[in-house]
Amino acid sequence: MIFDTLWIDILIIVSIIVICIFAYREKALTLLGAVFAFFLTVGLYIFGGIPLLAALFGFFISSSFFTKLRTREKEELEKALYEKGGNRDHIQVLANGGAAFVIAAAHYLMPGKLLSVASFVAIAACNADSWASEIGIMSRSTPFSIINFKPVQRGLSGGVTFLGLLASACGAVFIAGIYFVFMHASIPFLELIRDCTIITVLGFTGDAIDSALGAVFQPAYIDSTGRLTEKRANGKVQNKKVKGFGFFSNDMVNFVSSLVAACLAYCVLTIL
Repeated sequence: MIFDTLWIDILIIVSIIVICIFAYREKALTLLGAVFAFFLTVGLYIFGGIPLLAALFGFFISSSFFTKLRTREKEELEKALYEKGGNRDHIQVLANGGAAFVIAAAHYLMPGKLLSVASFVAIAACNADSWASEIGIMSRSTPFSIINFKPVQRGLSGGVTFLGLLASACGAVFIAGIYFVFMHASIPFLELIRDCTIITVLGFTGDAIDSALGAVFQPAYIDSTGRLTEKRANGKVQNKKVKGFGFFSNDMVNFVSSLVAACLAYCVLTIL
């Protein structure tokens, strides 16, 4: 039995290495991003087991797939608005998986159902945000601010579309579905449905928190052409900051929103 478990662990770690190398070769991750992804993924496997590992893989693979849709249009927008492109670096890896890692580590040290579900919520929030961003940006409708519902420039943080909101909900449902598949044999049905509902609702809520934080705290600048952007500079020309805080980057928004969503899930579960 010990040898069987050891071979499973070896197989999973080798699979993680292969996926990280493939992600780097496909430019879904930078080299350092792939290295960080390996250690974070192994940590999540150690702390959360195969179910949480499957949720992380589901998030990364599905998000990478949607990133590839209408790549040319997205690349043009990214160059104009964002500091970073579609290939995720080590900071983005930590921003998207860091909250789940912290909560899974806490669950490993203090085993309990609440922290287990909360770690899935953290991944669901990141997946909901990723699907909303990658699919919502293809919407033909004008984005509106999640704060005051006024029209905003396409691609700016805090702006949402109905297509993006639908994609966000589907992204959260997707992670809840992975939880259902792996947990249905070990959890009573009504409890399982409750957990999946919490993962879906608070995963979607996490994306809404992400948009709200982006709208209020994430910095925006005006470039030399008078266009709003999230880039600090174009080449050597510094852009003028018009809102937000310089340290509150999109990566910070992603980490904080997923952590808050997971903490809300923990609080809700303690009440129910």
